[in-house]
Amino acid sequence: MGRKGYGVVLRGLACALLAWQVWLVWHLSTYDATSAGWSCYDDVGCGSDQLVALAPELGIGADVLLGFLAARFLHRATVGALIALSALAAAVGWYDALADGRVAYDTVTDYMLLAPVGRHSVAAWLTFLWSVAAVGGLLAVWGAAVSLRRTAALRRVRAGFATAEARLEGWRPVRGRRGEVTVVFHDRRGARHAVPVVVDRVALDRPVLAVYDTERPADPERTRVAVPRQRPLRSS
Repeated sequence: MGRKGYGVVLRGLACALLAWQVWLVWHLSTYDATSAGWSCYDDVGCGSDQLVALAPELGIGADVLLGFLAARFLHRATVGALIALSALAAAVGWYDALADGRVAYDTVTDYMLLAPVGRHSVAAWLTFLWSVAAVGGLLAVWGAAVSLRRTAALRRVRAGFATAEARLEGWRPVRGRRGEVTVVFHDRRGARHAVPVVVDRVALDRPVLAVYDTERPADPERTRVAVPRQRPLRSS
């Protein structure tokens, strides 16, 4: 395994550890929500010396750091996945608190993020958290679909396909932000090809790869343009 491979493995391990931390902190934020002791003063407001009081802020910080590291793997699904993970962890925290007899469904409690966000029953908080998790899941699915299309990831891993550095020529709008261009590249044998394809407009301002069928490199139906997150490598 080369240096790049080790870097990917280390980043993956760091993401796993941070995801575990995100889960623990958001779980704590609800599991211990009713046990936090608050001291309030008219001139400075309210505060607490218990960890649960800072759990949401720590969770948001961990989310930001995890998002920075995980974007390499999750691409546009990152934000949605983090929202869903955090909401699910908080919901499970409430369920564990219910199972341990710390709260009941009709227990009314505050919940702190960066500021108090309301005083509602545990049942209401669970409804809210499941709604947030569902929205996060939908965002993650949408982001993953966009990323898979733009990076042509599924086609790139299929047998019989290869990639090559390419350039795009021309632009004819087709629909929305997509248009027809000509992708110019050299295949493994060094032969030059100019193939018409449809791409997102964002591809015009980025280094791109041609993903082509090694048996039919000039076939428009078998050729795609990938917009990788990192600088493309040599033909593979």
